[in-house]
Amino acid sequence: MDSLDQITASYKLEQTMNNIDSDSVRPKGAVPGNPAAVPGAAHNKTAALKARLARILSASAVQTAEMADGPTHFTLGVERIDEALRGHAGPAGLPRATLHELHATSREDATSAAAMALLLAHRASDGKPMLWIRESGDMRRQGRLYPPGLAELGIDPGAIIHVDAPDSIAVLRAAADGVRNAAMGTVIAELTGRRPRGLDLTATRRLSLSSRESGVPCLLLRSGSDAEDPLPSAAFSRWAVAAAPSSPIPVRGAHDPIAAQAPGHSAFDITLLRHRSGLYGLSARLEWNRDDRSFREWPAGGEAAAHAGAFPALPAGRADHPGTRAA
Repeated sequence: MDSLDQITASYKLEQTMNNIDSDSVRPKGAVPGNPAAVPGAAHNKTAALKARLARILSASAVQTAEMADGPTHFTLGVERIDEALRGHAGPAGLPRATLHELHATSREDATSAAAMALLLAHRASDGKPMLWIRESGDMRRQGRLYPPGLAELGIDPGAIIHVDAPDSIAVLRAAADGVRNAAMGTVIAELTGRRPRGLDLTATRRLSLSSRESGVPCLLLRSGSDAEDPLPSAAFSRWAVAAAPSSPIPVRGAHDPIAAQAPGHSAFDITLLRHRSGLYGLSARLEWNRDDRSFREWPAGGEAAAHAGAFPALPAGRADHPGTRAA
């Protein structure tokens, strides 16, 4: 097959996926284009579309995640959450070959949302490198990833490829290129602001489709967004992430157990805002265990106290800007 045929097949594939994407819904009360349509006919049409999609994939030599070997889902390591994310059927956890969104609950939670995205990417990457793409302006305001901090989380800093893009459109283009590369473990695209330029339903469909083709998970990290009025998206799941106080760790053999309590593991409050299987409202407080490299859920009613007197350090490489807080 020559290059022109491959481009044509890929274009047809994208158009087919756009037509059958579950986010494309008919307005309430609208009359179907075919008044004679009945549930049986709709089922036949769906089967025909799936058969057509299979032929296009075969002609374009595209291998979807379902066709490829290896795990199709990744988990958080928390049985209650992973089982709930199973939905109506299928393996526990979240599917790898698709797009997921993580939104910082507030601007102050941007760092926690970034950490959650990184930890999820670590669990989903299966030992392959992670690609992190962000705007260069955000890098100057917030700073780069801090290698010693990554090592404290149990993540090898050398496993992360960091890309600074000039603007949001370049971030989306770089993410699309990265997701198409099956050598990547996970791609994280970080965008700030309520309505980043270039981010729309079409852009997220392309990321989702590319992820389906390559099997590479894509995480869209958002800060400064409006959770009450999110942009239309083809993401499989959407999460809100907020910082949570860490549970203090008592030190054995200390004369004063209260004074000897050390800061605990990184903690997050997560809430599921959207899921293709219809799940909604799933929430939990999770701690990251660097030794097991998995999350654990705090028991119901458990209490934790923040480490008194602790302040966040200024990120490495951050330029000082008036009115800008350290993340």
